Amino acid sequence: MSNDQVVSQLKNKGLPVFGTHQQRIQRLKKASGISENNAKKPKSTLEEIDAISRRREERRRKMEEEKILKQEKKLENEANGKVCDVEFQIMIDEYRENLRKNVSYVTAEDMKIYVCVRKRPIFSKEEKNGEIDANTCVSPCVLVHEPKYKVDGITKYLVNHEFNFDNTFGEEETNDTVYSYTLKSLCPFILNNGTVTCFAYGQTGSGKTYTMKALQSNIVSDLFRLAKSGFQFTMSFYEIYGGRCMDLLNNKEKLRILEDGVGSIQIQGLVEKQASSVSEIQSLIEYGNSVRTTHATTSNEDSSRSHAICQISVAKGKQRGKLILVDLAGSERAQDCMSNNRQRRLEGAEINKSLLALKECIRALSTGEGHVPYRGSKLTLVLRDSFTGRNNKIVMLSCISPGHTSADHTLNTLRYADRLKDNSKDRRPVQEEYKAENYQSAQDEPEEDPVFQQEFNNFQKQVEALLEKEEELLNTHVDSIKQDASILTQEGNLIDSVQGEKCGEYDIDQYVQDLETLVKKKLNIYQNLFGKLQDFKKCLKDEEVTSNHITNTFKSFKK
Repeated sequence: MSNDQVVSQLKNKGLPVFGTHQQRIQRLKKASGISENNAKKPKSTLEEIDAISRRREERRRKMEEEKILKQEKKLENEANGKVCDVEFQIMIDEYRENLRKNVSYVTAEDMKIYVCVRKRPIFSKEEKNGEIDANTCVSPCVLVHEPKYKVDGITKYLVNHEFNFDNTFGEEETNDTVYSYTLKSLCPFILNNGTVTCFAYGQTGSGKTYTMKALQSNIVSDLFRLAKSGFQFTMSFYEIYGGRCMDLLNNKEKLRILEDGVGSIQIQGLVEKQASSVSEIQSLIEYGNSVRTTHATTSNEDSSRSHAICQISVAKGKQRGKLILVDLAGSERAQDCMSNNRQRRLEGAEINKSLLALKECIRALSTGEGHVPYRGSKLTLVLRDSFTGRNNKIVMLSCISPGHTSADHTLNTLRYADRLKDNSKDRRPVQEEYKAENYQSAQDEPEEDPVFQQEFNNFQKQVEALLEKEEELLNTHVDSIKQDASILTQEGNLIDSVQGEKCGEYDIDQYVQDLETLVKKKLNIYQNLFGKLQDFKKCLKDEEVTSNHITNTFKSFKK
């Protein structure tokens, strides 16, 4: 009964109405002669002891079952050549059992910005080294099962991070499946005067280049198949490495990025090759990929250290479609950049700077902001039309590694991709949340310590200034050589005028004056070059000091 009904009945019986609702009900029952037969009787001591005994036996039974399960899992792993933490493996497997099994995919044709994730399979070498497959893809959701220890250093638990994208592709999905739901539906759009830019992003060793090569092959075949007579195909392939742009189809000739009077970006010196067949374009793509800049880092022995940009134009009369395939350089965390040598550190800082600029440009496009900050890096500058054109689409394919030791890298990749469509109208609705008992869900919290992140941001600015100084030094050196060569010619003429066959009598005072002029020119040239060199050496020393400081800061933070 409601509180009002109880009060009304108490008043009708002439009983007091003070007290709580439960006390009023008890007063009404007593006045009506209703006894409390259903009240629970307290358990006797023997019953309490028996209950405790049953609970103890239940715990022992569960512990014995867990012990047997761990032993069986361990034997199974040994038979398969796996060496890993069995407890974490069982926890992840149990969590996966509670997830829905059906997946749903959508195509990219109706979206301005399309973001998807691909997880690569775990390699046997990784399993032998103790890696556990800690990622689960159930499209459109991807979960990262991050193994953790409680403060006692013994108790293990999982923190499960959930992200939703337009599509997520698990390790069992083939290249053809990925292509079918990403670029295949966009071929008619390209042939109808559209521009499609596809990015492959992720940690080094996560399968970006492998996936991009498959996409390149498939879409070239489909474009030629769908294109009617009269279409002309042209292709260019270049890379951006260390802030410099180089032509991969022309012996890595250095290219200049210029902006004309109407704001269009022109790449001076870029070679565009015509192709009349699928095999021609594919051979050009293979060659470009083969000469791309790669280096070993602490994360990957053969890491792509440049952004490779493959641009295919399809033209027919005034109609011109464009496909831009960008295999981004492997991303690394700030602290991983610090553990490499100086060249790798500078590369990593420049890569992170360009990836940050790219994210801001795509976010501006998704939110419809008027200003797109495409001048933030060389990468976004050359891709200006991808962000500012009216008839364009963007596909972002984020690749992740399955191993549990890469969980922090994976979370960085997924957070980067998730923020691309924060306020976009075509963002896919979030599906049901995946929860299971005894597992902790995680919020999207920043990975880095704020102090460390601030210091690394300052380091990024320092690296940017260092790269500018390097470019300035190189240009000054080249100019010095050219000026010195001109002066050397003048010196030769001067010597010939006083020692040559036709010298005759010469004016010694004029000779001294001319020589002094040439020597002063030389001194000015090399004093200027020496000054640039000293400035650059100081920048190198400052970078080394800052890098060591950040490394020590991060080590202290981890402790």
